[in-house]
Amino acid sequence: MERIDLSVFPFWQYLTEDEKERLQSQARIVQFSENQMIASTEMDCLGVLYVKSGVIRLYLYSEDGREVTIARLAEDDVCLLSASCMLSQISFPAQVSAESQVEAILIPVNIISDIKEKNVYVENYVYRLTTERFSDVISAVEQMLFMTLEQRIITFLLDETARTGGDTVHMTQEKLAQAIGSAREAVTRTLKQLSSAGVIEVFRGGIKITDRKTLYEKVTG
Repeated sequence: MERIDLSVFPFWQYLTEDEKERLQSQARIVQFSENQMIASTEMDCLGVLYVKSGVIRLYLYSEDGREVTIARLAEDDVCLLSASCMLSQISFPAQVSAESQVEAILIPVNIISDIKEKNVYVENYVYRLTTERFSDVISAVEQMLFMTLEQRIITFLLDETARTGGDTVHMTQEKLAQAIGSAREAVTRTLKQLSSAGVIEVFRGGIKITDRKTLYEKVTG
């Protein structure tokens, strides 16, 4: 069997030979289909995921059915919330799902949890990622409380195009609404207004930014 390159994890160089061998023997490549649930409060703890391709969405789900996206993880990002059961001090009641077809490296939770207890570099890495996710939660709440719907949409479009390095977001309006925690009808209405203002172009299955400067001004005031 071909060995998986685990040097993509920054703690790899600080592992003992025995720890490296344990990880190599247990790590595997996993795939998830679009919209497949990866982790939730009702599912067994999976493990740490290193995203090789695709997008993973982390979100909070309210009792009334509303979703608030915490973060979207793409190539070279690491998902820790799929192993949240090993975090005894901090708990995130978050859902993890595949926004698109996803391929990832999986380190099972029992292995990473055991090594974390013995290796301070792995422990520090785990808690650094936890802190980053907590910051994402705070940012998501701030956007919900203090930004208008238009500003939330613009922020998402700017962030997504910055991530992909282009001017176009290939995403349906329903997916966009889901990503920012809003109703599809309201998102469609706001996109039409932005399109009429000439700052974006809306096409089937996507949105293109045509006036980035004005969009920035709308967000920054």
